[in-house]
Amino acid sequence: MKANTKMANKTKDITAEELIEVLKFTPRTYRISLWGYGGEKVMGRVDPEIWDYCLENQVDLSEIAWGGEEYVEEMGLDVDKLPFYPGSWYECDSIAHVNGVSLNSGTLQIEDENGDTVIEQSLDDFNDEETGPSWHCSDESSISFAKKGEVIFIGSSNEKGTFFEGEINLRAPFDIRKLELHYEEVDGEEIVNGVVYDGEEIDNWGGSTDGKSSDFNMVLILDNKGTWERYEPGERDWGHPELGPGPSEWEKSATIKFRKQRPQHAGYYSCRWKSSHGGTSYGVLYWNGTEFGEWEYGRFNPVSKVDTWSGYSWDTSDWRNQSPEPTVDLRCKNPKCGWVGVRDELREDEDYNDHCPECDSTDWDWIHFDLDSKDGARNRELYCVPLTEEQRKARDKHNAEALEVALQELKDEFDALMATEGEETGYDYKGQLGVDAECVQCSWKGVVDQLYYEDEFADGTCPECHEPVEFKEKEE
Repeated sequence: MKANTKMANKTKDITAEELIEVLKFTPRTYRISLWGYGGEKVMGRVDPEIWDYCLENQVDLSEIAWGGEEYVEEMGLDVDKLPFYPGSWYECDSIAHVNGVSLNSGTLQIEDENGDTVIEQSLDDFNDEETGPSWHCSDESSISFAKKGEVIFIGSSNEKGTFFEGEINLRAPFDIRKLELHYEEVDGEEIVNGVVYDGEEIDNWGGSTDGKSSDFNMVLILDNKGTWERYEPGERDWGHPELGPGPSEWEKSATIKFRKQRPQHAGYYSCRWKSSHGGTSYGVLYWNGTEFGEWEYGRFNPVSKVDTWSGYSWDTSDWRNQSPEPTVDLRCKNPKCGWVGVRDELREDEDYNDHCPECDSTDWDWIHFDLDSKDGARNRELYCVPLTEEQRKARDKHNAEALEVALQELKDEFDALMATEGEETGYDYKGQLGVDAECVQCSWKGVVDQLYYEDEFADGTCPECHEPVEFKEKEE
């Protein structure tokens, strides 16, 4: 009797024909799945002091989300002053936590007991509850709900695959109108994470997904009107010495055995050392006066087993100590000629071949100044000598003339580009820029490209007074 009463109550709203179909129906199981793009998304409140600490220390949220404790240790960070424990970003979820397929990037698929597809359709195409499933929003979370001064963390792992798999146990013919799809809206994204059929919640077996990307950020609520500031830590000087340009060949020291001689001055040096993996490493290390090492996140990490080093051949603490620059860089290889000079003195023919200015030979070579070779050391004695006053004046004159030629070539190239642009836009770029905008408050006139934009969404304003401008019609 209880069974009959239950059946009567459940079917009291159906027609006699429908009841007959139910009684004749053989129970069966349908398979339902939701697949596409989606992922895990959380939202949680963060102490404003954490915001300040992270900005001050340039904390990369992605690094602590995925890099974990190693990154925190390298940066010397206090884990109690981070928005979440390293590697556990998903626990910062005091406001929202959802995992599922995106409503606008997901697909509903239903298969019958034989594995044949009954329905396969994009979720955002189901917009009529009279002919399709109904929708139910179980929760909505947004930074617009936050109050002034609050800091909100938003984290997401973006994935692709199947997010929901389950079974629908049918006691009557399948009716898509009995299907309910439940979703949560987090930060404007609708995530489908639940299925109900005929009033019964369907268990999710879990599915299978692949990670594609991730996003981690914080926002500071500036007022009660929904204005907010995104967390964007800027680059900062961590206090370690900057790596400047390396020495030129003519001012580079010889390669020195570390066990025989140590550098006299602190700074960066080219080194060779035994790595921790047993091989040989080559690169730049910093000498702090006591030991070599590398700078990582503002921390000096000593490097042992340095074999050789080389650096500048002069004390770089004072520019006046600089070694004299070579006066020549080329020599003719013709033994009967013996010409030495600089690259600019070579004669170039129509085929772009360089010739010795004295014997017209094309056989010439660069002069090397490597102190690790006898030839290099001898060349330094011959050619790296202080310039006479006359030589200095000649060099400065040559450099000035070369600069003037280069500037003229650059000007000619610019004029040619502007002429081409002028033909396409109708502007006269020769002499002065065209005018297609005028400020209504001051005397400024110019082109649209010169307008000031407060941000990427703002309208352009006068670059001088930041007031609105009026636009002129182009003259044909």
